[in-house]
Amino acid sequence: MGMNRDEQRTRPAALPPEIFNGDNAQAIYPREAGGGTWIACSSRGNLFALLNWYSAETDTLGPKIKTRGDLIPKLVYELDSRSTANRLVGIDFAGMHPFRVVGAFRGEKVLCEWRWDGKHLDCLRFAWGLMHWFSSSLSDSSAAQFRGRTCAAATSDETISMQEWLQRLHKSHDPGPGPYSICMHRPDAATVSYTQVECTPRGIFMDYLGGPPCETASSAMQLPFRRVPRLLEPSAFRPR
Repeated sequence: MGMNRDEQRTRPAALPPEIFNGDNAQAIYPREAGGGTWIACSSRGNLFALLNWYSAETDTLGPKIKTRGDLIPKLVYELDSRSTANRLVGIDFAGMHPFRVVGAFRGEKVLCEWRWDGKHLDCLRFAWGLMHWFSSSLSDSSAAQFRGRTCAAATSDETISMQEWLQRLHKSHDPGPGPYSICMHRPDAATVSYTQVECTPRGIFMDYLGGPPCETASSAMQLPFRRVPRLLEPSAFRPR
């Protein structure tokens, strides 16, 4: 999985990935100074990504008093999609603006998307396969239209590895550097980081670029791994 993070240019830089311990697993993720994150993967191979949902109506929601970034640290240590759903149902979303949380559960081979529109929480389930999600504070639908075309065109390239394919895709400026290119550039906002996660029989690996993927080299950082009891299988984390 690969994910670009788009933010206001004035927002403070995030912290690079670290390993965190939970009751059922370990997790690895980059984070804000306050602890929130937009992407994380557990040592069970469960991966979560957070997107703001700008298409949902927000006029009647009032001020935002809870950050959406706190969601994933509460979910990433859950065992599976069922326990994740149960955990979400127990969270009070009052004061939290709309979001979409995508969960990829390797053990179950299922993709889930939970949507909070400010009033209701819904869940969509998808078959295991190639999927793309997009968001933009200008227009979610326009972002999906333009970036979807770029992704559709990129699927025809079978001459490179999946890792390189993802990296090239998230550097893309098609149809030109701007608000709806995958590597996004606006006067007030831009793509500020790229995170790539790979799950293999050898372990779980996270690459983190702390800047626009079109101009930033991969971070070279090695973190130790400590096995946690009750894991489904041994795993390893290696941000680099």
